[in-house]
Amino acid sequence: MANIGRLIAVIAAVTLVVGAAVFLIFRSSIASEGLYRVKTAVGLDAATTERHVVPEGFEGWAVVHYAVEGAPRLVEEDGAVILEYPATGRLNTSTAAPDDEGFLHRGYYRRTAGGLVPLSRVGDIWGEFSHRQFLDFGSEVAGRSSGFFVGSMTEFLDTEWPAEHAAPVGVRE
Repeated sequence: MANIGRLIAVIAAVTLVVGAAVFLIFRSSIASEGLYRVKTAVGLDAATTERHVVPEGFEGWAVVHYAVEGAPRLVEEDGAVILEYPATGRLNTSTAAPDDEGFLHRGYYRRTAGGLVPLSRVGDIWGEFSHRQFLDFGSEVAGRSSGFFVGSMTEFLDTEWPAEHAAPVGVRE
């Protein structure tokens, strides 16, 4: 009986370690681009990789509002859509929101003088949300947004959602 208990304990420990490793790998920014390459190489439909880039020293909520009339379109570089946030953390684009609701295709980076530095989804990124819909005065979808918080978990828990990031200008929730 003792051997069966040990076997069950070993199986549980291995499962936990493998699960934690898979979680950490898929939560990293680098994994999002690798996952995209693997999925497309084997013929699976994969969401286009997104590179969300915040400026050096940025902390707080970074939010992108899609399909904002008159705003610049997002650019694509090396097969990835680039979302370069200004110092305010609010990015408006005339590009339509992606159709998917996933997060695995997103990579988060900080722009520094030396280039892009990956941000960790385990310690730097919190509160990810995707495709929040804003309604106009009727019931039509007037816009979509997605965003994330950059900083420590304590800062995230102590920070309220900033009112200026609630919806694009001219749109009511």
